[in-house]
Amino acid sequence: MKKRTYKTLLQSLRGFRFACGRALWCASRGQSATEMAMMSLVAAALIAVALQGAITLNRGMAVRELAYQGARYAAANPNYDSSTVISYIRRSVPSALANGELDVTMSPSSAPRSQGSAVSITIAFTGSTVAIPSVISFPATVSATDIAMSE
Repeated sequence: MKKRTYKTLLQSLRGFRFACGRALWCASRGQSATEMAMMSLVAAALIAVALQGAITLNRGMAVRELAYQGARYAAANPNYDSSTVISYIRRSVPSALANGELDVTMSPSSAPRSQGSAVSITIAFTGSTVAIPSVISFPATVSATDIAMSE
C-alpha cells in the first residue's frame, strides 16, 4: 500500500483542478444560480405585495374623496333627493374605481332637508385583488362614510 504524502495529495488535486476548471470551489458551482433564483422569487413576491398595497391604498383614497364630494353635493343641494345625489356620485367615479362594484347609500334619503341637518354618504367599493398566496391579505372591499351639514 502506497503511503499518501502531502505531495501526492497535491498532485491528485491538480488533476481535479484541470478537470473542473477551478481548484477547490468546484463543488459549489451552482450555488450562485440557486441563490439568484430563490432571491428572484422573493423579490417578485415583495414587488407584487407592494403593488397590491398601493392599489388598495389608491382605491381607499378615491372612495374617501368620492364620499366627501357626494356629501358636499348633497349638503349644498338640500332639495335633491337620494336618487339625484347618487346619480351625481356615479357620474363622478374616478378611474381608480372603474373596475369593480360601487354601492352608494345616502341618509336621510328624503328631500327637502332642513338647514343644519346632517347628510351622510356611505360608499363601498368591491374590486378584485392580485392573487398572492401569502400571509398578507388585502381587503377586496373598501368603504368610506362622510357627513356634511345641509346649507
